[in-house]
Amino acid sequence: MEQPPQPAGSGSGNGLRLSESETRAQAFYDRWIGKGDLFSQLGRAVFSLSGTVYAGGFIRAGGLRPEDRVLEVGSGLGKILTASQRRVCAKQPYFGIDLSYEMVRRARRDLDPRRPPLHFLVASALQMPFRGHCFDVVLLSHVVKYLTDPQLRLVLAQVRDLLGPGGRIVLWEFRPYPWGAINRTILRGSRSHKLRSATELVSLLQEQGYRNLQPFSIHTPWPPFRNLAFSGQPE
Repeated sequence: MEQPPQPAGSGSGNGLRLSESETRAQAFYDRWIGKGDLFSQLGRAVFSLSGTVYAGGFIRAGGLRPEDRVLEVGSGLGKILTASQRRVCAKQPYFGIDLSYEMVRRARRDLDPRRPPLHFLVASALQMPFRGHCFDVVLLSHVVKYLTDPQLRLVLAQVRDLLGPGGRIVLWEFRPYPWGAINRTILRGSRSHKLRSATELVSLLQEQGYRNLQPFSIHTPWPPFRNLAFSGQPE
């Protein structure tokens, strides 16, 4: 398997053509994470904890091995990748893409030069900056709610094309509550688009050619606590 190529412009994000919803999400996270006030500090603390909280579930669900090449779509501060790489004693480079310049800047700042390469790039999930079967595992952590149905289909199709033989997709997202008011609050608070049921998510995954879909449990220690989580493989 060839090493994933470095995108043009070294992942600077220059020239990104973003949808309206992506532009809104990018501006929200850049403002939130980039400031020095208490709210931004709290946000950075929550995202920093994500490596500890989610890495174990990701490693188990993805069956991560030292030789796997890994991509996270919506990698944020990069803590899930950093923790996973350390725990599995990875021998291959890991890649993360995110819309937020501030997220990527801070993720790059915290890199440990003693470990295998970790590359964080400003890029859109709708315009993946990679080609070919160049990854073994792709993670989407709390990305699905930001995508319309056509956008999610496009992202899942691109992920399918990036996965090599035996490749695995792992994703989780907030599970909708029975009460619409709570769901609307979550969507407004995160500047996102839609919370999907397990049935909707499985249907979209199957439609895009994923099989062996396995639900698994992953817990968020901050509100909202409910999550949907699946792993699977492209046909």
